[in-house]
Amino acid sequence: MRRGKTSALLACFCLAPYVCTVAFLGSLQKGRDCSVQQRAAATLYDMPVSNNGARVRLIAYAKGLDANGAISIEPPSALGGLKSEEYKALNPQGKMPLMKTSDGQSIYESDTIARYVVDAFSDTGPSFTPSTPEARALDNLISRLHDVYLAAIQACMYKATPPFGVFQSRWEALAELRKQVHIIDELVSEEGPYLTGSEIGHSDAALFPTMVFMQHMLPKFMQPGWDWSEEEAFGPKLSRWWKYMTGSVPAAQRVREEIEGALKKWDDNGRWDNILHAGRKDTAEATIFDKIIRKEIPSDIVYEDDRCLVFKDINPAAPVHLLVIPKRREGLTQLRHSVQDHDYLLGHLLRVASEQGRAALGEGGYRVVINDGAGAGQEVFHLHLHVIGGREMGWPPG
Repeated sequence: MRRGKTSALLACFCLAPYVCTVAFLGSLQKGRDCSVQQRAAATLYDMPVSNNGARVRLIAYAKGLDANGAISIEPPSALGGLKSEEYKALNPQGKMPLMKTSDGQSIYESDTIARYVVDAFSDTGPSFTPSTPEARALDNLISRLHDVYLAAIQACMYKATPPFGVFQSRWEALAELRKQVHIIDELVSEEGPYLTGSEIGHSDAALFPTMVFMQHMLPKFMQPGWDWSEEEAFGPKLSRWWKYMTGSVPAAQRVREEIEGALKKWDDNGRWDNILHAGRKDTAEATIFDKIIRKEIPSDIVYEDDRCLVFKDINPAAPVHLLVIPKRREGLTQLRHSVQDHDYLLGHLLRVASEQGRAALGEGGYRVVINDGAGAGQEVFHLHLHVIGGREMGWPPG
């Protein structure tokens, strides 16, 4: 064999592994491209205003799945709307979001969809799975706290009437919302910039859209003595994380723009105009009852809890004459101003009145009176119930 042919043959043998490797890598990349194309029919049914669906959108945007055609996003109206038979056949809960995969499988509940997307597209973009067991545990914990303790009661910020999860009181739900945010703030990584450290995780995608809600809505509920402060509302570590997400993470910026655009429409349509503590605030003057509640003036208190105070009337109309008053007036200067938000409070006042009536009079009868307006004898414009007994009562009263 000639020297030139031998050299050429050796070169072929030497290059063969390289050529095969390149061919294999090219085939692998084509396989990945085919995999993405096979998932091209996956559809997320969601709306910009949905903060729960937004966690899925944030992950999809960060991975570029909408840009490469792996996931398309459609409104539920594409299936006839949330309550349509077609939609409920895929999600019997009739809620957003919903994902329909390329093979026709329906997946609902935002946490489940998000984890499916993270798993199905693990080879694309950021993993959204922290690299250490400790960080993954923290990621799961924050996501869980968000879903159980924040998302479950977030409706107190925008829903017209209760209940708000387990809460009947909007104000109590708002207070719980703030408490749970501060619990999460305590857990956040000191190093950052993400919730669990240097890697973006599922918890970042879950919490961020809800924080967009809170940043937009909570200022509407500010009261005298409770002025809006981002750091006070979120806590120092979450405030730092919020600034990073809104300033340095394009997918988060996009989600924020989507949600805020939808919330602006809610604003324009007067969504909060008649919501208690937001558009509907208690602007009436304080009364002597406020001073009694703050213990600034003495009173003969017989019962007190988180919601109400019971004390003896200083001008009794009978041997037993108690006043039952709410600690937070919540616009109830008169009974006529009550709305569905007050159901929990009115029920509580009546129950306490019955308990205190029995405690004071045993099996003897008593009368519960609410005077509504000056013409009915109301003197203090802070709702109160009179519990009167210990003597014979005439009828009609007056």
